[in-house]
Amino acid sequence: MARILKILVGLALLASAARAQTISPVIVEYREKAQGKFQLFNDSDFPLNVVLEPQSFTVNSDGAPTFHALDPSIHVRLSTMSFRLAPRQTYTVFYQANADSLPAWFVVYATVTGAVTQEGIKIALELPHTVYLLTKKPPTVEAVVWHRAEEVNDKRQIQAEVENRGAEFSRVQEVEVTSTSGKKLYPGFPLFPGQRRSFQLEWDQPGEPQQIVLKFARFKSESPIRKVSSTP
Repeated sequence: MARILKILVGLALLASAARAQTISPVIVEYREKAQGKFQLFNDSDFPLNVVLEPQSFTVNSDGAPTFHALDPSIHVRLSTMSFRLAPRQTYTVFYQANADSLPAWFVVYATVTGAVTQEGIKIALELPHTVYLLTKKPPTVEAVVWHRAEEVNDKRQIQAEVENRGAEFSRVQEVEVTSTSGKKLYPGFPLFPGQRRSFQLEWDQPGEPQQIVLKFARFKSESPIRKVSSTP
């Protein structure tokens, strides 16, 4: 019982430390090149060491990212690569970025260390600042193609698949599903050039879902929802 209590205390301290360190903003978008900044906050009572590392990433059809070394065609210059963050202090990192071809994207990971639990567990947190370098040409509704939008009746779930056939990066700001009795809103997601994106939405509203709408900054793309069954 005492061992379990110690583990729970350690996990509580880990969660507390995670809440005490934050980065802002988390996601930014620039046209062609970036001249930006982000801040790290240390709300704890102990100093922290921070190491910065720019990385590239790809996103699969389910929206899961894979990180790897920064692409050589993306050029990132940070005001510092490491620093010590004093208790109750904020540190600002400035940067410049451009790419040989657009659109491009990368993430600056801030690895924060220094906190140690009472059990001697060293805590390391990775806080991301994600940057998108976009062209001045906006995405168009013609580039968004629906492959399916279905309600799986026995699961009360909406399954959809949409493709970005354009060369521009797009961002779905919000997803709206309307039914015979109202509507429900869901968070949006990025839609990368050439990406075919699948997503699932839990449907817990009364009435049958009839239409799904993807809301972008300058346009909307919609599709009727077809009713299917997951059982053969």
